[in-house]
Amino acid sequence: MTTAICSVITALAFFIMPAPTTLYDADLNPIVTLPTGYFVLMRDAAPLDGYIAVAYDDLTGYVQSSSVTAVDYIPVNKYETKVKFVCDNDGQPVNLRAAPSKTAPVLTVLENAASGRCYGTVRGDTLIQGVGDTWYYVNANGVRGYCYSAHVRVDPTPPNVIEKEEEPNTPAVTDPEQPDDPQEPSAALPKYTAIIFIVVLCIPVPFIMFYLFKKPKSDDGE
Repeated sequence: MTTAICSVITALAFFIMPAPTTLYDADLNPIVTLPTGYFVLMRDAAPLDGYIAVAYDDLTGYVQSSSVTAVDYIPVNKYETKVKFVCDNDGQPVNLRAAPSKTAPVLTVLENAASGRCYGTVRGDTLIQGVGDTWYYVNANGVRGYCYSAHVRVDPTPPNVIEKEEEPNTPAVTDPEQPDDPQEPSAALPKYTAIIFIVVLCIPVPFIMFYLFKKPKSDDGE
């Protein structure tokens, strides 16, 4: 069982993102830009020319091969999962859309102050002049989609603390036919051997007592 677990762990291939890295869908449309210093995991899917298939927590897609660097360890902190978004649109509800576009279908309408997880940003349509074309890719109650940056508030992404997972300890296998330490036999006697030894020591006692206290014969034969 331990060998099988080690084989699975060894087969995992993680790649660190040394700079903001775009995750693409199978048609190479950008999904989201992932944060610096975190990792993607190579997945078992057909690669595209110049791209590798990866997973980022619950997201899947493709990244450019030249944008990531393979590592030979399992990182402790693989993905960023704590950054949240909060709807902040002057008290008005916020549309969660299927794409970063004002014409994209609305997946759901989020109430003011609704919150959820934020994966990162992507460029799209400019809804308000002077604000820009940044959209956030978010997860609201299990629904993933895009919110325009002016309509939500998002905390900064914390830098990743890169640490390696400790390798699992393999328990030592003891040969049942061999003693734990053949050079140091146990000092305690086996149970039955000890009993026999005590009995042997006790048998001569009556004979010794008999001869010590035996009344000697008199010279006249009485």
